[in-house]
Amino acid sequence: MSSGGITFHGVSKTFKGRGKTVEALRDVSLSCPAGSFTAVIGPSGCGKSTAMRIALGLEEPDRGDVHIEGKLPHEATRAGLTGVAFQDAALLPWRTVRSNVEVPLEILGKNPKDHTDQVHHLIELVGLQGYENALPGELSGGMRQRVAIARALVTEPRVLFMDEPFGALDQILRRQMNLELQRIWQESNATAFLVTHGIDEAVFLADRIAVMSANPGQIAVVIDVPFERPRQADLFSDPAFHRLCDQVAEVLHGGV
Repeated sequence: MSSGGITFHGVSKTFKGRGKTVEALRDVSLSCPAGSFTAVIGPSGCGKSTAMRIALGLEEPDRGDVHIEGKLPHEATRAGLTGVAFQDAALLPWRTVRSNVEVPLEILGKNPKDHTDQVHHLIELVGLQGYENALPGELSGGMRQRVAIARALVTEPRVLFMDEPFGALDQILRRQMNLELQRIWQESNATAFLVTHGIDEAVFLADRIAVMSANPGQIAVVIDVPFERPRQADLFSDPAFHRLCDQVAEVLHGGV
């Protein structure tokens, strides 16, 4: 058991229903050290989102276990150690930016008035100062995702899970949000776990990339990312960046 970060140990999961059996994960082991940024990438249906759901306590593994900061997933969730942002920002349309960010505090039984400074700081951190009283329908897609990230961080989680948080954005906005996410993550000091289909996104953001194969879902290889932080936008045009993207793509397509 790890005392910090995220640890998957021999995790397997099979789904059964309607006469069909799908082995989503087989013997997945992965260590994400405290404070690190790990990206998980793989073909559709490889089980990467299932692995994240198990880590969040939303699914139970058939075998193996996951520990978050040394605790089982449901214990970590109850303790407010985890935050999560999905592809769909899932904001409450009748609540303002501020009150959407406050939702996790209410779920944990905390009085948002006691955390006014924290909420204000996060709204500033994600670049939405001046929009505190705006409703989701008045925001762009990128702005709504910023609210979702602020909401995920409001309990000051030790671990931040993200499942394709920018998957619905166009390429230009997605790269802008990658830069913003790096800055927000570095200030938060959280352990980050990102599920993505984007090779360039994984290489730009992560310290380590876990590449998964499908049928069943397994870790094919873990690739270390050597680029220093903070990473700037010009990294996207660096030949070394593209060589590493090609290496990840080769593994995804069945190479060595």
